[in-house]
Amino acid sequence: MSTTIYLIRHAEISFIPNENRRGLSEKGKKDARILTERLKSYNISKVISSPYLRAVDTVKGIAEERGLDIEIIDDFRERKITSGYIKDFYFFTKSQWEDFEYCLHQGESLNEVKMRGITAVRMLLSKYKGENMVISTHGTILAAMINYYDSNCDYNFWLNLKMPDVYKLVFEGKELMSIEHIEI
Repeated sequence: MSTTIYLIRHAEISFIPNENRRGLSEKGKKDARILTERLKSYNISKVISSPYLRAVDTVKGIAEERGLDIEIIDDFRERKITSGYIKDFYFFTKSQWEDFEYCLHQGESLNEVKMRGITAVRMLLSKYKGENMVISTHGTILAAMINYYDSNCDYNFWLNLKMPDVYKLVFEGKELMSIEHIEI
């Protein structure tokens, strides 16, 4: 019995300083509606999300049209970079992809982010065996989780992720059988 996870990177955001409360931009809201329509024919039985507003809002339509609650799982949140501002985000991110243990003071390494996400995925695979679920999350953790299964998923993969973006992962038990990009 296979279990399918649709890993979704949230839609485009409106930038505000409070990371947890960043909502979707007008384009992001439109793209979330397109995503909902695109996945309409998929037999989705569970909707799971990071606690961040942008992730929840990306899959709200999918849950509403099916009469499902959105299950919030904190471990699908975005990585913590540091407690302050960083000057060169892309240099920092490239450094993390070159060394999965690299992190700033009070931040997370990519290995920490990856294992946090994979542990949550394994829990869901046990809890919802045979189900089809969406998980709305963030670019870095999505790419890090895919990297766990496919080491070719690297900085360039992360850099080229769209908002939103969808990857279909099919599991037999806890063994990944396939990964497929779903065009939105």
